[in-house]
Amino acid sequence: MSLDTTKVIFLDIDGTLLLHGKGPFAEDIEQLEEARKQGHRIFLNTGRSLANIPPAMLTAPYIDGIVAGGGAHVIINGKTIYHKRIPEEVLALTCNYYLHSSKWCIFEGETNLYGINHETDRAGLDFVIEILPIKKINDFATLYKETWVTKLTMQGHVTDEERATLQDYFQLNPFPNYSEGIIKGETKASGMEAAINALGLTRKNSIAIGDSINDIDMLCFADIGIAMGNACDELKHIASALTLDCGHGGVAHAIKQWVLA
Repeated sequence: MSLDTTKVIFLDIDGTLLLHGKGPFAEDIEQLEEARKQGHRIFLNTGRSLANIPPAMLTAPYIDGIVAGGGAHVIINGKTIYHKRIPEEVLALTCNYYLHSSKWCIFEGETNLYGINHETDRAGLDFVIEILPIKKINDFATLYKETWVTKLTMQGHVTDEERATLQDYFQLNPFPNYSEGIIKGETKASGMEAAINALGLTRKNSIAIGDSINDIDMLCFADIGIAMGNACDELKHIASALTLDCGHGGVAHAIKQWVLA
C-alpha cells in the first residue's frame, strides 16, 4: 500500500471501543484487524494515561500506536516519540489543594495511578490497576520522584475554587460523574499530528472516531471525523459522519464504510 492510500485511524476508548467496562467487541476487532492487514495504521487516542489503559488493549496486535493523556504521550510501535509531563511544582500545588479537600483526585502516570481521597466512592469510575496513595504535598518529589504524570481525573464537576486553582495549567473537561485535567497546550489533535508526521503522512490520511466532548479537537483535525451513535450532541454537530452505537458495531461500520470500502 502506498503512503497516499494508507489511512491512519485514531480511536477513542471509552464510549467508542469500550462501554461500561465491556469491549472491545468482536465485530469491531474483526474490521480493525482487516484494516491493519490491508496496510492501514491504527492508534488509540485517549484521555487516559498509559497506566490507565487496559493491558489487553496495550498489547492488542491490531494497534500500531497510542496517543495517551489527551495528547501528552505519543507512542508508535512501542517507542515513545513525544512525552510531556505535569511539572513538579504544579503537582505540588494540586496535591496541596486536594489534600485539603473532601473530593478525590487521581494523578494518572506512565506506569501507575496515584490518588488523594481515593478510598471514597468514585461514582462508578473504574480504574484498571491499584492506586498508590498521596499523603503529603511533596510526595511526587520524594516517594515518586521518577514519575511522569500526564493527566488528572477529579471527582464530579469542577467547582469555581478548583477552576481558579487549576485553569492556568490544565484544560478542564466535564463528564457526567467526573472531570479531567489535560495539560494545557496538549490535545488529542496535537498527538495525532505528532503521530502522522512521524509516519511521513498528512492530515488527509487521517480518520478519527469518538463519542465525547474531549474528542471535538480530534474529529475537527481529522480528514474524516466520525461520531459514534451514542456520542454527545456537541460532537455529532461538528462530525463529518456518524456511525452506530458503541457495542452495536459502531467502529466496525465506520471502518467498513470509510476505510475498507
